[in-house]
Amino acid sequence: MAKKFKIKGKHVVLSNFAEEDITDSYINWLNDSDVIKFSNQRFIKHDYLSCKKYFDSFNNSENLFISIKLTGSNKMIGTMTAYFSHHQTVDVGIMIGEKSKWGKGYGSDAWKTLLQWLKENNNIRKITAGTLAINFEMLKLLEDSGMHLEAVRKSQEVVNGKAEDILLYAIFSEN
Repeated sequence: MAKKFKIKGKHVVLSNFAEEDITDSYINWLNDSDVIKFSNQRFIKHDYLSCKKYFDSFNNSENLFISIKLTGSNKMIGTMTAYFSHHQTVDVGIMIGEKSKWGKGYGSDAWKTLLQWLKENNNIRKITAGTLAINFEMLKLLEDSGMHLEAVRKSQEVVNGKAEDILLYAIFSEN
């Protein structure tokens, strides 16, 4: 990875995902139907090799694969990604895998911390993210972080036999 970083939020620390972060817990998150119910990861059975292949895809790339760890305990509770383009845009994503940490503000802290860092340190003019219209927790996160609905991809994906919209959100930097 080209960018090495470690940034602190109020309750979490974001840093480069390391090969050592490919633990049984991490693999279990990716195979937990509750954790990935709105992700296309639900179509893949993950193991160490599939996780290592994904990790390796970030080598020699400007893109970031990020671990979310609790401040003070170094316990990983989730991951984030940031995919940079040549157009000064970046598309971000998040997964809080540790279900005991859901609904407690850790995802919001990680999200807002990464967005602020991207705006301040990367010559980024626009940050984007997308989610299924039925992923209400993610929609709240996007809107609470100041992102605005930019586009709708009607009936883009099928979840539980029903076609669902993908909602695309964005926020512009003040650079």
